[in-house]
Amino acid sequence: MKVWPLAAVAFVIGCNPPDFDPSSRVRSVRVMAVRADKPYAAPGAQVTLDVLAFDGRPASSTPMNVYWAPSVCVNPMGDAYYACFSSLANILQPGIDLGPLLHAGTSVSFQMPPDVIASHGGASADYPYGLAVMFTLACAGHVQYVPQPEGGSPDALPFGCFDSSGTRLGPDDFVFAYSLVYSFVDRTNSNPVVDHIAFGENPVDPTEGITVEHCTQADIDDCPATRLDVVVPASSQEQDPSNIDSDGHVLNEQIFVQYFLTGGKVANDTVVLFDARTGPLSNTGIDFRAPQAAGEFRLWAVVRDNRGGVAWQELGLHAK
Repeated sequence: MKVWPLAAVAFVIGCNPPDFDPSSRVRSVRVMAVRADKPYAAPGAQVTLDVLAFDGRPASSTPMNVYWAPSVCVNPMGDAYYACFSSLANILQPGIDLGPLLHAGTSVSFQMPPDVIASHGGASADYPYGLAVMFTLACAGHVQYVPQPEGGSPDALPFGCFDSSGTRLGPDDFVFAYSLVYSFVDRTNSNPVVDHIAFGENPVDPTEGITVEHCTQADIDDCPATRLDVVVPASSQEQDPSNIDSDGHVLNEQIFVQYFLTGGKVANDTVVLFDARTGPLSNTGIDFRAPQAAGEFRLWAVVRDNRGGVAWQELGLHAK
């Protein structure tokens, strides 16, 4: 089981498969990002979440399904996502396929409650806010509710992924993600924009992807490297009202990119593109090395800001 907190404030917690692949390598059921169309949503606003999920298992007889929780969880105790788990016992029954009760597909919408800020326990803070939590599950089978025994850890996951014979599946077949969407009275945030991905200094046409010669070296680190970069316009960087320096100056967001791929290797999984003080950084390209076999692969660049904005671009990676 992997736990991936994502979206309008984007964090990742979890574990890689036991062979210690880098986090950029996609060889299992994966949720790479969840994007809210309104990373900061005003009270009463309609919010749409989209998930970037992929089934990277080399051999898969059962398709991956993507589900969302039956409803959004609002202002959990202490802002802890797992504080939402206790409410599930009232609406979910253990031991059955939850598919008919969950929202299926790669998108879901909900309304931010009009009183989300007023009803939040921290509403008396300097910057009153509210919080909505949505769960996403990617499962190569069906999802069941698995309540934890009394006295168990409060953050123990109450969901499992099971095959048709009732066998519980492992981390290659199941990912659980949670998305945090904040609401403020006077703060907004827009998702960053991916202008293009550059490969060897040249823009890549998303419809054509990247074509490379596969590497014939026994060690992929001995393969020739090509620079890979993502271009994000300066207009994507906004001020961050919560980031104020010692002189009282409001600083900007930090923007970074995370790379994922099903074949080949990147030198760095995560690269900072925009600094909060200095703005766009130079020399953000990284070394990419081609797959060691011919075939069809995928590459993703997921761009995030530190306030939950998300954008991505997906490319075909054609190794000859």
